[in-house]
Amino acid sequence: MFDEDEIAALIQRGEILAAYDLARAALEAGETSREAAYAAVLCLARSGAVDFARAEYVRLGLDRAEDDSDAVALGARLLKDVALSARGPRRAAFAKASIRRYERLFQQFGGLYGAINAATMTLVAGDPAGARARAAAALEIPPPPGLTGQAAYYEAASRAEARFLTGDLDGARRTMASALAHAPDAYAAHASTLRQLDMLCRETGVDPAWLAPFRPPVCAHFTGHILGPADDGARPDCALRRQIDQLLKDQGVGFGYGSLAAGADIVFAEALLAAGAELHVVLPVSRASFVEISVAPFGVEWLERFERCMARAATLRHASQDPYRGDEQVFAYSSQVAMGCAVLRAQTLSTEAIQLAVWDGHETGGPAGVSYDLAYWARSGRRRAVVPIDRVPPPRQPPARPGEPVRRAMKAMLFADVQGFGALRDDQIPAFIEIVMGRMAKAVEGLAARPTHVETWGDGLFLVFDQPIDAALAALALLEAHKALDLKSLGLPRSLGVRIAGHYGPVHLRTHPLTHAPAVIGAHVVVAARLEPDVAPGSAGVSEALAGALATFHGDSVACGYVGRTQGRKGFPATPIFSLTRAP
Repeated sequence: MFDEDEIAALIQRGEILAAYDLARAALEAGETSREAAYAAVLCLARSGAVDFARAEYVRLGLDRAEDDSDAVALGARLLKDVALSARGPRRAAFAKASIRRYERLFQQFGGLYGAINAATMTLVAGDPAGARARAAAALEIPPPPGLTGQAAYYEAASRAEARFLTGDLDGARRTMASALAHAPDAYAAHASTLRQLDMLCRETGVDPAWLAPFRPPVCAHFTGHILGPADDGARPDCALRRQIDQLLKDQGVGFGYGSLAAGADIVFAEALLAAGAELHVVLPVSRASFVEISVAPFGVEWLERFERCMARAATLRHASQDPYRGDEQVFAYSSQVAMGCAVLRAQTLSTEAIQLAVWDGHETGGPAGVSYDLAYWARSGRRRAVVPIDRVPPPRQPPARPGEPVRRAMKAMLFADVQGFGALRDDQIPAFIEIVMGRMAKAVEGLAARPTHVETWGDGLFLVFDQPIDAALAALALLEAHKALDLKSLGLPRSLGVRIAGHYGPVHLRTHPLTHAPAVIGAHVVVAARLEPDVAPGSAGVSEALAGALATFHGDSVACGYVGRTQGRKGFPATPIFSLTRAP
């Protein structure tokens, strides 16, 4: 049975895919309520599957629900989403279509929401004078009495948007300050408004610097050297700690992501916690193995401080759950994951991501270390702040365990299939293979960066790429190729939807003993495979590791937004999923 309250709670927490699964299951079980249809389409829209959401909006009859304010608003929002992701005449056409829906929403149900969005989309449609007039009229609408908390925030934030559209930047500033006073810690709500105002700044050419005072605290990736008992950082009241305390204050850091090795990592973590910031720990290997190689050898004091920090950490992630096997690449990968998490969180909150480092100024000469982290981050062009340090060289790490030479490489992977393939009749299979799969093959062949490895079975595809952006662009090309198909004319159900999952991580490169063909295998291949069944049809979902790499370096090309977690099938832990779309 459809549980509206349960689904609303999931959506509120950002667990979009879980909410969609419940709504879809209710519909498939024969549920005919408008609420179930609305929840399913809303979740599809928020997961990035806008085109599939629009088709479902019509199929489920929501386009005819003119007496339902939520359904009308959702239809307007879907048109708005298409407009904001389009260019040229298509952008203007969909903007005008959304204006008509928002006008209908306002005329039938009143309120500020429809009026303000109609004004905003009038600007997007290329009519700034019309947008000013609509916004001025919206400001005349009296606010509802008795609003508090987030409801009062949204009312004031909408008025700030309207003042911006009228050209009253000072008024927009004052109204935004008033809005934040109603809900100072509602960072997700603030971020939604800031994204809207950022978009309006792009549309109007206004410098978005005026929004800086309203942005949430900064998200930081922190990194630093291991320190032994004789180093300055070994004392909780050390000079290094005082420098880091001041750095966090100066930079306005509210969220920190990094490892927790003995030394600078732990000092950073302690300083973050003391400042009231969130600590998010990313370990490269299993906790026991990490403690054995990166904490315990450097003194019992560091071990005690490690445990205290772990007890207060907001989250814990593992780049790998395996024990350390002598491959330093896992430490570099862990740092990449932590950096990506900081950037993703900053994007979610519409704030800045920076890097903080404690560095002795020397290159590590290996595949991991502080100098590696600094160089990797520098490629993104984001700010960083370095605390210089003199240190006693730490004890040598234990040598790699003997055995077969490591043959691992960092790869980006895609798994794709077509939901509904298993229900096709036998006479429909030839058209599916020749046309649907044939179109996908052409999309892959037309890529600027072709996959280095391809496997296929039935409707399934496994593609491997050297670079994260190459995998992302391939996923989007596959989605767009499928969207262009006229399935009905092929005698195939229109409900066939491509699902694509992506991941980025170290994999083993081998030769398969049965086929003697190249094989890409390993735990990170399994991660990609486990994501795919939970992706909404008509969309691409990627892991946090791939989303982080894309957000760090390719935010101008693609966008990734959190949409929920996998269901944790067959003992596989629940894993975050991010939608993948083209950048607006």
